[in-house]
Amino acid sequence: HTDTIKQIMYITKSHPLELLYLGGITTALANYIQTKAQKDVSAERASVIYSMDPVYGAIFSYLILGETLGSVPAYVGASIVFIAAASNVFLDFGKKKR
Repeated sequence: HTDTIKQIMYITKSHPLELLYLGGITTALANYIQTKAQKDVSAERASVIYSMDPVYGAIFSYLILGETLGSVPAYVGASIVFIAAASNVFLDFGKKKR
């Protein structure tokens, strides 16, 4: 536990500009763009887009970095997220028929 804290302190002290960039620019900018764009999208569509974020992350980490999920449960989990998001697109659970 103390080794982890020491590593965090070392990284913070040795890379302050990089941490400011990651926190201030990339995270804040992404949240700002997301908030601005979300007003033009329905709540259902936004929930599908945001619930697919882990799947997008896995796909891009494979394409860009060559990483793999590594195990069958990881693929099953990604498939469940994908199926849930796809079912939300094709099935409208929000509207009740009269």
